[in-house]
Amino acid sequence: MFQKSQLSNVVNAAGWTEMADGATPRYYEYKNSGDGSNTSERKWTINASAAISINTVLGDSYSSWVDQSGTGSSSSSTSTTVSKTAAAKQVTPAKSAVAPAKSAVAKGPVCTPTAGGAATKDDTPAIYAAIQKCGNGGTIVIPASKTYYLNTVLEFDGCKSCVFQLDGTLKASDDLTYWEGKTAILHLKSVPGLTFTGAGVIDGNGQKAWDHFATDSSYKRPTLFYIDGGNNIKMDGWTMINPPNVFHSVKGNALNIAYSNLNMSAVSTSKNLPKNTDGFDIGASTYVTLTDITVLNDDDCVAFKPGSNFTTVIGITCTGSHGLSVGSLGKSNADAVSNIYVSDATMISSSKAVGIKTYPMGNGHGISTVTNVTYTNIKVQNSDYAIQIQSCYGEDGTYCETNGNNAVLKGIVFENFSGTTSKKYSPTTANLNCGAKGTCDVKVKNYAVKAGSGAGQVLCNNTPGSLGVTCTKGASG
Repeated sequence: MFQKSQLSNVVNAAGWTEMADGATPRYYEYKNSGDGSNTSERKWTINASAAISINTVLGDSYSSWVDQSGTGSSSSSTSTTVSKTAAAKQVTPAKSAVAPAKSAVAKGPVCTPTAGGAATKDDTPAIYAAIQKCGNGGTIVIPASKTYYLNTVLEFDGCKSCVFQLDGTLKASDDLTYWEGKTAILHLKSVPGLTFTGAGVIDGNGQKAWDHFATDSSYKRPTLFYIDGGNNIKMDGWTMINPPNVFHSVKGNALNIAYSNLNMSAVSTSKNLPKNTDGFDIGASTYVTLTDITVLNDDDCVAFKPGSNFTTVIGITCTGSHGLSVGSLGKSNADAVSNIYVSDATMISSSKAVGIKTYPMGNGHGISTVTNVTYTNIKVQNSDYAIQIQSCYGEDGTYCETNGNNAVLKGIVFENFSGTTSKKYSPTTANLNCGAKGTCDVKVKNYAVKAGSGAGQVLCNNTPGSLGVTCTKGASG
């Protein structure tokens, strides 16, 4: 196919993937953030039976667009592709768009809003006006060394296939009265295409909210960055610090959302912890990808919430978190999560590395269904559990003994786990408590996690004989 389409003179085959065969095969670049990466598929949707010329198709863009870096040795690229494919036999990784470039400028108008220059001056209106003016296929620039103060909610409803180039800082106010009950500080409602990129910072300025929440747990804090519906949204390259509540939420049946190369941290300067600072809450959505993410926080690193479908996480480091968790599910409705693939995660000082949380039966709780989930290549460093399955979430042991759990866990795989747990539950390294009235189709493969002290053991309850590890009775939770 490469010879027929005359690609072989500039493209190493290992750098490209054939997306289809037949009369009109499509190609896209495997790892490139150059000028043509976002449109390469459209460029090469052509009839390969006819001889073509790259120069003819690309015209003036030919010299800058072609990436010849793959014409040398391609062994490492090929190896990576093969290993990820092999690891994904249980769950096909989520489909995603090509990752955005570190710096992307859309074709179209460019707007740079004027900063007020002081925390007392709300820059949200100026940024919003720039989105309205340049959001339809254009670029909004937040320049380096500039701080813009968000004293009110920033909406992106004027963006349509726009670029938001963040090289400076967006800093939220700490006005407890204004932010109480607000959904989010940055809010994307049904946005049809956005690339949010750059080397800048989003500062949630959450310390005051954490301190207040410690004395008043009814105080409702906003999510820092909330995607509600929409499609083809890419977040790449920037830093996020100190959200009042959750860092990122995705809901509203959002489609094709890609996060990459993000550094996120919530660090308190007082005795009060930054509670509920989930890194990512992924709810009703399809094809969400997280790639090369670092999170330091005090709640779930990633939570796969009800409605999450085809979510892929590859290359994440989580410190101080509650882990990479499915759930919680079944609190008051019938909830489902499906097609989750997590690979190459390093879990440091977490309450658990990975897990599944479901509510028991009774008391208005609904049935939980978890289907086709794989955790693979997980490194455990001083985390309390490597794996935890909870079937009594949100209730006490007496309640759960009376009511039981009927959650359906089907096609769940934990494989290639290594490292050492903390001493908190030693010698137990995993606690797998499936519901007696439900389904526990769970497998553990190549599990090599050591206990912080003593000979390691895995506690089990209602697990199948084909689980894959030696079980000790006594799982709970």
